[in-house]
Amino acid sequence: MAIAFAKLIGGFVHWLIHGCKTRLQDEVEGNLDATWGGTYDTENYIIGIITAVIILGTIFWFVF
Repeated sequence: MAIAFAKLIGGFVHWLIHGCKTRLQDEVEGNLDATWGGTYDTENYIIGIITAVIILGTIFWFVF
């Protein structure tokens, strides 16, 4: 479940990085060609993990 959520968040952020010019469904499902991560799912997963770390770090910084 955590992997699927990371890929979903990564697909959304990837879509935002592309300036919302692609279809969100294609971004999330990994239907586009990969550029640096081997597969598009891997790219979405890595971006999702980085995004989650940034969000959690920001929350911890505000709370503590």
